[in-house]
Amino acid sequence: MSRLIERILILSEDYPPYPGGIAQWARGMARGLAGASGADVRVLYRPRKEFKVPPVDSGLTLIPIQGKRWKQFRTWICRKAVRETISSGFRPDLIIATTWNVARGLTGLKEKHGFRLVLVVHGLEITRPMPALKRWWLSETLEKVDQIISVSRFTAGRLIAGYPDVESKVRVLPNGVDPADFQTSGLIPSLRQRFNPDGHPLLLTFARVIERKGHDTVIRALPAIIRETGPVIYLIAGKWEESWYQQLTQLVKDLQLESVVRFTGYVTDEEKVAIYQMADLYVMMSRELDGDTEGFGITYLEANVCGKPVIGGRSGGVADAIVDGETGFLVDPTDSDRLADRCIGLIKDPGLRSRLGENGRSRVRTTLTWQALATRFLSE
Repeated sequence: MSRLIERILILSEDYPPYPGGIAQWARGMARGLAGASGADVRVLYRPRKEFKVPPVDSGLTLIPIQGKRWKQFRTWICRKAVRETISSGFRPDLIIATTWNVARGLTGLKEKHGFRLVLVVHGLEITRPMPALKRWWLSETLEKVDQIISVSRFTAGRLIAGYPDVESKVRVLPNGVDPADFQTSGLIPSLRQRFNPDGHPLLLTFARVIERKGHDTVIRALPAIIRETGPVIYLIAGKWEESWYQQLTQLVKDLQLESVVRFTGYVTDEEKVAIYQMADLYVMMSRELDGDTEGFGITYLEANVCGKPVIGGRSGGVADAIVDGETGFLVDPTDSDRLADRCIGLIKDPGLRSRLGENGRSRVRTTLTWQALATRFLSE
């Protein structure tokens, strides 16, 4: 960006501790931009009633967006919040909207207030089927923003295929990680005692427990893995969708894996770090379901920055998160036999695990920190 950027406003429905890639993007890029540019960075975010303690980020000003009936009126709620922020004296040079739904209400404010408007696209909000009116709203928003940042080549390709007139605005900028968030945790001994007291090889998936994430493929691979390697633990970390959780627990019973598969439920940031560090390898078999895709897969980078090799489903934007054969492996997300082969190979070969994990750590620290990505964002 050629113009001087002194004041940046990020507008996001999601912000930690609310989970998910959009929340992580909002916080990571906000921190990165504050460090890379020295700009005054402020974040307008939607508070969630299930998280009683408001988020705190040193060096950032976090402003909750107040409004009722969010799903019906978020466009107007966000527009009002931005107007109030500007009226209070903060006149942003740049506004970054983390989804098109919140960007839509800002397109009419651009000329009046002179800010650039950048939209971030992740995956699901672009790839899933939508009614004609909503598709028209999306098209109108894409045409009116100044720039579109896609978190993966896959998402960019899907977007351009559906809306070819905006191709010149689209840039790919992957997700990132802040390595400082993944320092050694003091919770490892207690969590190991809770989930893996016998010290078996530990496979980890850290994600919402929903069908698209492919936990069932991993569970189906476990009998073959155990036959070759001996006992293992498969730790499923994250909040669950009740209906899918019930299906997974039934599958675990059917395969007699009750002593192998453990569910954590919601975990804190500190617990998350400890759980990554306890793992021997990270596995997430994301697949596309009815337009619902893995736009990138930030958890692969989180595992990598902890020195863990990763195995991902060759689907959606996962190929941008994993360098196949260097930081981990990509496999057909529905092929439990091929997944078992890859897991067996890594469990039996500590040297390979170490090499892939260190390759991943180096890649993240060199090119995929949020500050490095923020510098790219500002300079390109």
